[in-house]
Amino acid sequence: MKIHGGFTLAQAEFDETAMQGMPTNAAATGLVDHVVAVEAMPAKLIAHQAQLGAVSGWRASQASREEWQRHLTKIGALLRAGVGHDFTDYKSNTVIRRVQRRMQLLQINDVSSYIARLETDADEAHTLFREFLIGVTQFFRDPGAFEALRATIVPALIENRSPDDPIRVWVPGCATGEEVYSLAILLREAMAAANVDFKVQIFGTDLDANAIAVARAARYRKARAEVSAERLRMWLASEGEVHCPIKSIREICIFSVHSVIKDAPFSKLDLISCRN
Repeated sequence: MKIHGGFTLAQAEFDETAMQGMPTNAAATGLVDHVVAVEAMPAKLIAHQAQLGAVSGWRASQASREEWQRHLTKIGALLRAGVGHDFTDYKSNTVIRRVQRRMQLLQINDVSSYIARLETDADEAHTLFREFLIGVTQFFRDPGAFEALRATIVPALIENRSPDDPIRVWVPGCATGEEVYSLAILLREAMAAANVDFKVQIFGTDLDANAIAVARAARYRKARAEVSAERLRMWLASEGEVHCPIKSIREICIFSVHSVIKDAPFSKLDLISCRN
């Protein structure tokens, strides 16, 4: 829902801190717009609906879109100064939609006022930055691609490989890490089938520090329909309300914040997975 501009709330206790369990897990993703008490949720929803109605003409008006284009350079400069990343080459329509969404949540009706908010509120620059980085991922996302990896690419990586030659894989734009752990499972399965045990290093990188924190924690909601029952039993341990990759999977996965544009790429890699 979030990737399509949805509005998200998480339940809070009296001090506006998420409760234990699923609300805490949701808030930790950085994708929750407000953490509020249950009693306050109706008012938040009503206010958001009213704001949507007030700005319903934004996307339809060509004049409004032309005004937005004039402001994009300024917004990009503020983001570059505030978070150190350049979004100049992002699609302008995507940038506009994300800025509009922040304006809706803040109940700001004109671009100039939002730019003034960015100039005076350092936290807003970081919030807008995270808005641009919403990742869409899950375990074994795109089954056809993972089947091709399982049937063709992974066997080729281990065939006739020297025991002292480690396998190194890089997943840029890894979001919250599910794809990284999926590749780790594929490699463990292939090595077990071939009765070999190579050293494996899988590097997952992303611009979003919050997403990387989720990947390192490796605690994912249960009832994962995309993972087979056999793989759930073999590779994902049950911990209360979540599943967690077992030690032999987690220990070969390394996560770090990294910019493909700004930072040097990893070298001597066997595989780069960049489907996100």
